[in-house]
Amino acid sequence: MTELHAEIARDVTELQAEITAALAVLEGVDESDPQYPAAFERLVGAGNALLSYEAQVPARLEQPHLEVSTKSFAAALWAHVACAVLLGVAAGVGWIGGGWTVLTLAQLIGTSLFYTAGKKPLPGTHRNLRVAAAALGAVTVLVPLLAFGLLPWWMWLVPLAGWVSAYRLAGESSPTDQRKAKA
Repeated sequence: MTELHAEIARDVTELQAEITAALAVLEGVDESDPQYPAAFERLVGAGNALLSYEAQVPARLEQPHLEVSTKSFAAALWAHVACAVLLGVAAGVGWIGGGWTVLTLAQLIGTSLFYTAGKKPLPGTHRNLRVAAAALGAVTVLVPLLAFGLLPWWMWLVPLAGWVSAYRLAGESSPTDQRKAKA
């Protein structure tokens, strides 16, 4: 992260130096000189370049954090898929009832919906993916415990709430949801 800060500081210093150089040229030219408009345009261009760069800085600073959020959500999705597959295997082997294969299919379909909802998160809202990943992680642990009868039946409310929360949070971080909110 300090490398990114140093790179940004270096870039800003270079852009500021270009403004200083353009200003020095402009100060040395009389307004009636035919080179004055070009020198003035250079100064304005250098100022616009700095402003444009500075507008991009927050997104550049957010990028490493966005990548962590995306990776944590992807890891939670893979764990969720693995849990669904293992539940399907357990049902196939006879460790749990065959009806649990329906839950396996629902989890696999749900995981694809989660993936679509959390695809390409926006800077500033990507942290929702971390909370969604935590919710999916909790669900991934609870579902097998429920399937094997280690928890009471009413605990199904917790995974249901986790799935709904994870989907909502993942959707809030996506550009599609943001466009719908603005409309």
